[in-house]
Amino acid sequence: MDYSPKSKKILGKASIGDRVVVHTDGKKYEGLLMPKYSENPDTVTLKLDSGYTIGLKPDRITVVEKSGRGKPRSSVKRSHDSSKPTITILHTGGTIASKIDYKTGAAYPAISPEELSDAVPELREIANYNAKVVFQMYSGDMEPDHWKILAEKVYDEARNGVDGIIILHGTDTMAYSAAAIAFMVQKLPIPVLFVGSQRSSDRGSADGPMNITCASKFIVKSDFSGVAICMHGTSSDDYCLINPAVNVKKMHTSRRDTFRPIDVKPYAKVWQDGKIEMLRNDYIAKDMKKEPVLRNGIERKVAIIKIRPGITHKELEFYKDYRGIIIEGTGLGNAPVTVLDKYTSHHAKLLDTMKKLSKKGVKMFMVSQCPYGKVNMNVYAYGRMVQDAGIVPLSMTSEAAYTKLIWALGNFPKQVEKIMLENFCGEIIENIKADTFLI
Repeated sequence: MDYSPKSKKILGKASIGDRVVVHTDGKKYEGLLMPKYSENPDTVTLKLDSGYTIGLKPDRITVVEKSGRGKPRSSVKRSHDSSKPTITILHTGGTIASKIDYKTGAAYPAISPEELSDAVPELREIANYNAKVVFQMYSGDMEPDHWKILAEKVYDEARNGVDGIIILHGTDTMAYSAAAIAFMVQKLPIPVLFVGSQRSSDRGSADGPMNITCASKFIVKSDFSGVAICMHGTSSDDYCLINPAVNVKKMHTSRRDTFRPIDVKPYAKVWQDGKIEMLRNDYIAKDMKKEPVLRNGIERKVAIIKIRPGITHKELEFYKDYRGIIIEGTGLGNAPVTVLDKYTSHHAKLLDTMKKLSKKGVKMFMVSQCPYGKVNMNVYAYGRMVQDAGIVPLSMTSEAAYTKLIWALGNFPKQVEKIMLENFCGEIIENIKADTFLI
């Protein structure tokens, strides 16, 4: 994908990988000259220091000044280095492992673990890597059955003596998968970090390479063990955050810093140069002698229902044959169950349906549809009415509650309520601090 003669003339002696200053339309842009990423061979691609990429039309470029050479990447060493730790990369697919079809504009899964290693040769300076394909799929296609398989792979690798595991995963359902692995594989002796990307790997603004690099350095340099998500901490290439797997949400469709911790702080900030700033100390330290525990049973008949104006009892009745339901209530964990006038007369049926399902044995739990804050169903009368109908409040994210209920029903079917109220991985937030909002 070479530049056109027209663009080459404008670029002069500057070549791919050079650091250049481009003057166009009275503005100045500085960054690395990238390979052509557009179907238009005239468009000049420049990666800015922020990590983002822009395309510039040659007709508007007045001057291109070469200001240096981009830092060369070291050559890939494929031989095992016994002096370095070993990290297993489990590949499941997603944008981090996708390329762009420029004719359709769509991203498609097309990168093998070997190609990914070649794309980020700096990794070879950090550790030895074992790359294994578990799935090749978008995370939006992930099913609870896939969590079960992935948990087995994590368990096996953790017992094989590797120093850490990186799971390449799409961002859309990463919060679900990370929580599921945290519940299914406990007492981990090593760190297991989910890593994704908001930009495909062949884009100049791809965030995957930095995320993988930071995850690798955190595994090698920290004493952390357990499951977490390593993704950009800002929209620029500043640092990555290590977010707890059971207290995190994807908060934006496309921003590179989309993952934010909910009601807690991240475990750490990690820079590409290896600097680590630990923000919490309430984690279990790495212990290679520890034996992981695998409990990956699942129950598929679990649903999430979102309370909203206009909801009816018929929607809840649809799940009468299910074994568990997570209800996303409004505010502190409320639902429309009071009768005030002719328009709210059907609310009584919703409350009655809750009681019937509860007596039938359907396990129902209430979380808030608000991203932040604890559920408290004792504040308002209709919250207390819902509790009396058999709905149990939970103070955790809906992603964690849903995956935990699937896991609890699959492994502890006779102790579900007890298990759901027990804090296994920090999923239940006991004390929320004011400085954890929108960080």
